[in-house]
Amino acid sequence: MISVARWVTAILLLAWSSLAIAPAWSLPSWMFSVGAKEYGHWLALVSLLPLIGISRSHRHTIRLLAISLLSTALFFSTAVRAAFFARNLPQQLRMAFGPVEAGRLLSPIPFSFPQLWIGHSGQPVTVEKQVYAKREGKPLSLRFFPSPKAKAPCIVILHTGGWNRGTSDEFTPFSQLLARNGYAVAAIEYRLAPDSIWPAQRDDTLEAIRYLKSHAAELSIDPTRLILLGRSAGGQIAEAVAYTANDPAIRGCIAFYAPADMSYAYQFGREDDMLKSPLLLRQFLGGSPAQASANYDSASSIRYAGRQSPPTLLLHGAPDPLVWVRQSERLDRRLAEAGVAHYFVRVPWGTHAFDFNLNGPGGQISTYAVGYFLAAVLK
Repeated sequence: MISVARWVTAILLLAWSSLAIAPAWSLPSWMFSVGAKEYGHWLALVSLLPLIGISRSHRHTIRLLAISLLSTALFFSTAVRAAFFARNLPQQLRMAFGPVEAGRLLSPIPFSFPQLWIGHSGQPVTVEKQVYAKREGKPLSLRFFPSPKAKAPCIVILHTGGWNRGTSDEFTPFSQLLARNGYAVAAIEYRLAPDSIWPAQRDDTLEAIRYLKSHAAELSIDPTRLILLGRSAGGQIAEAVAYTANDPAIRGCIAFYAPADMSYAYQFGREDDMLKSPLLLRQFLGGSPAQASANYDSASSIRYAGRQSPPTLLLHGAPDPLVWVRQSERLDRRLAEAGVAHYFVRVPWGTHAFDFNLNGPGGQISTYAVGYFLAAVLK
């Protein structure tokens, strides 16, 4: 007799594996979809566990085998899709930004099956926490990852969190990888909504840039070579600052799954969607578009994208359930119309935070793209 525990385990894993191809419908299902898609290569192995010790002669073995093998295939499907997606990525980035030296990339190829399990190696970089400003008597800090190279370019990272939460210690493995490869990293805090509405977050980012420039010598960074990188809410801030600061030191902008048009986001948001988007936007921008039109405009990078905009790398998952992929698609078109050097990595399977696992399919693809972009614009 096949135990109930085996059946329950197999069926639960099959349900989880379905999120590798099915859309998420709630915040919990979105979190499980990140696991299914970006850790699926591990879960594919777990899916085979219910088969251990099963008798071949048992009449239910074929059914259990079918369920487990289907789960395994679904969990591993993202890795297969990544392998096909990666084939054309180097050529497309070369067309967008020009050739770069292979030795300057963060990874030699866009995707590797062994890396799914082996990962990156290297000594951890010592992180330094520094206060870059005070607002209403409260300190704002940044986490600084020094580069072993003198006068290194600096990547300024803005965190996720929907503008009302989040910390600068997220995605630390990626910051460590950047630092080991010759880039200094400053992951900054910024004031959060609803206590602080836009443009407070823009002002904090500009203050952090001023701090980095004024302390460039002691931090051993090049104050003329800065990159803004943000994810989700941080991506919106990075884009808006990069396109309006008129600062030649900002050599490029990298935005992961970021909203570029806040009025558009409000228009198509629903009060009952996963993030309660309209409420979130009202808290962040000080009201509805009718009540705070100036803030909606100044927070929307798409309104300022033009010939003066720095080179840009956009990364967004096609089925992202939290920030509509059309946000990046529309900004991509605007940048193309303006003749700005840019590229849009539209990840077919990518959910929100598809780069969370540095060694997963999304993490590998995005790491290669970011490495290529940095090598190209920081020559």
